[in-house]
Amino acid sequence: MPTSEPDALWPLSGATEPRTPSAVPSVVGVADLRATNAAAVLAVVRSADPHPRLSELVKATSLSRPTVEAIVEELVDRGLIEVAPTPSARGQRSPGRPARRFRFQPHAGFVVGVDVRPRSVTACLADLDGEPVTVERRAVRADVTGPARARAVTSAIRATLDRADVDASRVWAATLGTPGLVDRDNTRVRQADNLRTWTEVDVAGVLRDLLGCPVAVENDANLAALGEQWRGVGGTAGEAVPDPATGEMVFVLLGERLGSGVITGGRLLRGHHGAAGEIGFIRFSGGGPTDSPGLDPLPTGTVRDAAAADADAVAAVEAYGRRLAEGLAPVLLALDPALVVLGTGLFPDPALLPAAKTLLAAAQHHADGLLVDPPGWHLSALGDDAVLTGAVRFALSSVEVVLRTRPTSLNTPQPGPGQR
Repeated sequence: MPTSEPDALWPLSGATEPRTPSAVPSVVGVADLRATNAAAVLAVVRSADPHPRLSELVKATSLSRPTVEAIVEELVDRGLIEVAPTPSARGQRSPGRPARRFRFQPHAGFVVGVDVRPRSVTACLADLDGEPVTVERRAVRADVTGPARARAVTSAIRATLDRADVDASRVWAATLGTPGLVDRDNTRVRQADNLRTWTEVDVAGVLRDLLGCPVAVENDANLAALGEQWRGVGGTAGEAVPDPATGEMVFVLLGERLGSGVITGGRLLRGHHGAAGEIGFIRFSGGGPTDSPGLDPLPTGTVRDAAAADADAVAAVEAYGRRLAEGLAPVLLALDPALVVLGTGLFPDPALLPAAKTLLAAAQHHADGLLVDPPGWHLSALGDDAVLTGAVRFALSSVEVVLRTRPTSLNTPQPGPGQR
């Protein structure tokens, strides 16, 4: 990330960048102008299809040819773009050397996403296109202390770097997803009842020390919603236009704990304290004599039996779906989403998909009778990868700010022999 500005913007956090009012117009220096021009050239290289020639970059940016030539050489030197391979011209007569074409180099830098759960830690190293390079998982005990859990996180991250032969200095941003409440600035976990002493750990600081880059901490359900919006239900993979329903969406994270992430107006809704979507604090009907908040997960045996069409298990799953819908109804009335997506953490095995569909159908049918304008309901398309995908997306959002504004300020050490 930028060497002169250690603080990062996290555009997907739902926060707005503060602006200081001033009556004096801002002055654009030569360095700022050059950075802006470099960003314009890089944007064309990334978006053009096919890979653009120098003349096409000049035309698209309205910059002079000498200016574009100098910028291209700098971007090549920094590893952000490269000369694209020339297509084979066998059988064709060519009067001269073909003009060079340029393409973005997604391995110029990397981001790290982390998914922290009570019994596991998973880290993903991804390139600048958001494609996973390596993924490492560490099993942990549910009662492990916060410092020990943090060591598992750093161990998983180091393993992803080692497997990819990537130096930590080439990671430009990282995001850690975690259960619990996260502060508004995406820096600390302020409440995590199911993770022992986790709130006592400055995990963002630990990762900054390890990677030397901006680090964000975010609630796991929020990241799952972002991941689903990006590459899950209604995502743009294979589509020219994303599904507009994902601009107004509630993602319900089903697993050891209950949570949700809310997308409204296409952006993550975090609330004044960063606690929007904490449906695990709702007191659902039929909770028994303790009347404790949230919904305990369905027993594994019940899920398995329901997938096998056992009548009693199917009835239990349907009842669970109705309880979920009844508790969610006030939230859905207030938010009026177009889409509700159920995370499938309760159904990790594809063989359990019939049980997941049973729960979804029961919840949707019951909710439809409680709402004015019922939303559509879908199972997550990302399955167990929703949180990790969202963590990568969140980290990339910070890098994208720099690539769009001042790409030549990025640290771009060149890989050594054998490195990516």
